[in-house]
Amino acid sequence: MEKQKRALCDLRDGESGRVVSIGECGGLGQRLIELGFVSGARVNRLFSAPSGDPAAYLIRDAVIALRASDAEGITVMNYEFFR
Repeated sequence: MEKQKRALCDLRDGESGRVVSIGECGGLGQRLIELGFVSGARVNRLFSAPSGDPAAYLIRDAVIALRASDAEGITVMNYEFFR
């Protein structure tokens, strides 16, 4: 199976990934890093709002809600490749 990189917002509810990089996130880039979105950090998509946006993510024992427009700037790799 090939390693798959994708945007954080493309994870489905219940899926996990490892942060690869943070690209364009508007003015949130530095704040996301401060919240724990750093290279190698495991992130789980817990659930999303009934409309699908925003979604709640678990990272470093904190639950963070992000809009899809902000989460699309974060690149993750499927978690199963790190087991």
